Amino acid sequence: MITENLKQLRTNRKAAVLVLMAFLLPVVLIVCFFSIDVAWMLLLRTELRVATDVAARAAASTYSRTGNEGSADLAGQQAALLNRVGGQGLALNPAQIEIGESTRSSQTGRFQFSTQGNIRNSVRVTATAPRPLFASGLFGITHFTPQQIATASFRYVDVCLVLDRSSSMKLGTSETGGGLPTSDSRTCQPPNAASRWIALENAVNAFADVLEHGSGAVHVGIVTYGSDYTMPCEEDTTLPASRLDCSLTENLNLVRNTMSNLSAEVWGGMTETHSGIDRATQLLTNSNATRQTAQKVMIVFTDGHYTGNDPVPYATTAYSQDVIVHAVTFGSGANQTEMQNVATAGGGDHYHAPDAATLDQIFRRLAASPMMLTE
Repeated sequence: MITENLKQLRTNRKAAVLVLMAFLLPVVLIVCFFSIDVAWMLLLRTELRVATDVAARAAASTYSRTGNEGSADLAGQQAALLNRVGGQGLALNPAQIEIGESTRSSQTGRFQFSTQGNIRNSVRVTATAPRPLFASGLFGITHFTPQQIATASFRYVDVCLVLDRSSSMKLGTSETGGGLPTSDSRTCQPPNAASRWIALENAVNAFADVLEHGSGAVHVGIVTYGSDYTMPCEEDTTLPASRLDCSLTENLNLVRNTMSNLSAEVWGGMTETHSGIDRATQLLTNSNATRQTAQKVMIVFTDGHYTGNDPVPYATTAYSQDVIVHAVTFGSGANQTEMQNVATAGGGDHYHAPDAATLDQIFRRLAASPMMLTE
């Protein structure tokens, strides 16, 4: 009797479990499908954000170089199609790509975009991506349509590279000396491949490369400085303390060629940093050489200590005329403290490169700064 009761109890339990499973299985399936769709929607949002950001940057970069809205629209559309959202390239039409102005009321405030601004320095992309859901039959919703807005802004910048061409720039990047004696055979030769100058040339070329593939709103000039110096091997050759080697230009090949020509020349002298800053200030405050709407920037580079006048007051003067002064020091022989003071007086930043690889990174970072996402 007891055995029969146990058998009956087991049978009843099995039946109850089957009933419970029959009830819960659809719930489990619904939860699974819902979880899949939630993950799918999150992925779509992320992919759409990336694609929209890329499209805005591409359109802004093209517009900054060409000033042509049609070219900017096409660049944005092509960039969007290369980025997949839910397995498909993001399709944009020209109405979703707007050219306008981004401004903000303070340094910490949010950028506000307007198509009515006087200075057209931004591109806004508004994108949607309708994509089917996996469980559309269960919930009655067939598609998920995320929306993303991205605004890429650029600044019109006139930048002067103020480069140290003192004798110490012919030393090797691994040498710790701060000067090159006239008895050294390198004094009367162009800088060799292992020199600090060639490391600088490579960094400037990297600077130009980033600008070439980014914002064309930057014009670049080059001023070099040393000291009033008569070459010991060519007594009839006297170098000025500073000189304009390349006027402000959007032709980045001209910038590269200028550096290449300097690398083939014989030069030397001391380090009159103030003279380089003064000459660059003259260039950047010359209304015939600069653009009225452009921000004025100089990047002062040195591998040593200044000689002659203290450069800080010259950086202060530049800043008072709306020129921002950044400073870059290179190697163990550079006086970082004094160049930090130059950057502070000029309203800019100081960067130090202990080696050639870091120098390259710094110039790349400086070149990338004119382009930014503002939304």
